[in-house]
Amino acid sequence: EDEGASKWHRQLTRAVELGKPAEFSANNNDDQCIKVYAVEKLQPRCRQLHHLIFHDNSFCAKIRSKLLPSATNSLTTNCISLGGGPGFDHVSFCVAAKFLHDIQPKRSELLPNRIKTQVYDLYNNDWEPVMEALGECYDQEHNLTMHHVDLRLNLADEAHEQLRSSLQTVDIICAQFVLHENASFLAQEVEIDGVHQMQIVGVMKDIVTMAPAGTILIITDSTNTLFPYLKDAANQHGWTYLCAEEQLRE
Repeated sequence: EDEGASKWHRQLTRAVELGKPAEFSANNNDDQCIKVYAVEKLQPRCRQLHHLIFHDNSFCAKIRSKLLPSATNSLTTNCISLGGGPGFDHVSFCVAAKFLHDIQPKRSELLPNRIKTQVYDLYNNDWEPVMEALGECYDQEHNLTMHHVDLRLNLADEAHEQLRSSLQTVDIICAQFVLHENASFLAQEVEIDGVHQMQIVGVMKDIVTMAPAGTILIITDSTNTLFPYLKDAANQHGWTYLCAEEQLRE
């Protein structure tokens, strides 16, 4: 492991411990960190989501249903990838959709599902050239785009105009290994009827509140400390959720 990678691994570990975003910006002293992360995480991040998509439970079956081919017209699945780097989630969804097309007995009569992914990241400007490099290999139709989000703010913030628009037509929202790095901002103590309790706030609360009916929200993380609060928000706003505990009861 070289010195640059070691330094970056320490920064990531510290970000998880503090619940605050790691410094991805190329404006910092180590402008190689974003490249190190992209190369190291491309395979494991894509594999993680791909395996989840094909897991044997009711939730993952619903994900697959969004990626199926069509016999009449080409379907488009609109995906929002929160903290998705250069397009990790996009690659996973595209590979899964291609597989679901290719295994059909009459696949020559079917049109593959078109995956359109918008990546939202705090360091979108720094990720964009890396995304473009990935796109040269995997996004010839330009269905992968990069946008800004700051999970510490509310959805109503002026910086989130594009995200508010995208949320109206989204099919799948994916947040892989990003919420834990914002945990100190996303989970806040609030007082309800004189009782102090922890709740999800900011963009994630607004997404759970405003996402269209039928939206699928995929969350994977290095720690599960936010999951109880996310489940409370899901219950409050009528979501059906499936975590480890619920899988045991299936």
